[in-house]
Amino acid sequence: MKMKKFKRKQKKQIAALTFIILISALVSIMLLTPMFDIKEISVHGNSVVKDEQIVKNSKITTGINIFGVSLNAAKDNIKAMGYIESVKIKRRLPSTIDITVVEEVGVAYIKAQEGYAIITADGRCVDITDGMSDGGKEDGKQTASTPNLPLIKGLKGVKYKVGNVLKSEDEEQLRALFTCLHEFSKQGYVFDMREIDMSDLKNISFYYKGKDLRVSIGTTAKIGYKMECFGPILEQIGENPKGFVDLERLTYRKNQEVKSE
Repeated sequence: MKMKKFKRKQKKQIAALTFIILISALVSIMLLTPMFDIKEISVHGNSVVKDEQIVKNSKITTGINIFGVSLNAAKDNIKAMGYIESVKIKRRLPSTIDITVVEEVGVAYIKAQEGYAIITADGRCVDITDGMSDGGKEDGKQTASTPNLPLIKGLKGVKYKVGNVLKSEDEEQLRALFTCLHEFSKQGYVFDMREIDMSDLKNISFYYKGKDLRVSIGTTAKIGYKMECFGPILEQIGENPKGFVDLERLTYRKNQEVKSE
């Protein structure tokens, strides 16, 4: 009886050892055979950031073994670029890496030491460019170098870094800015704005379609409702709007002198 148990145990051990040897051999083959060397890196979902930039930042290169690549490290490298909201990377055997990204859209910019810092509605800096333009689009798509975006004025002590959310000595001001940008973007007005003035949180304002129409939203209280009311007011004003709109009081004055600093 004891001998039978011993033989059964011995067979199990041999089977387990054989399995381990086979797996080890298979892994060795996968790691050493040229068949699994990366020959192609494909990028999908991008329109602002170029394929070459994404591949370069991923630090994945052709010629290395497809199983020797850390996909998590590559994702982190790509997400740190700016303009990238999320990343998915898959191995497509035997020799292809597929990178799929979802890009973030810059909705405004601030003056920076090196030029201009472009930010999303959530306040994340996605790019720093040395020049801005009223053109701002190629084939209907936002470009990294010349987006047609409103300038944010009146911010205090802002710190920025590509890939990170803005920081400031005035956190209340930043919270108000992010609230405004989110609502302006949600309702589709942000890309028609010229400037957004955040210097007075009790009288936040923006210029709409050039410098002829200034719009005051007052504080961020009920900003969603205020921006919903802006549409009907624009319809009443008609094309080429001029004057001053007060969304706190829901009034419009056509002949008020409008000046920009």
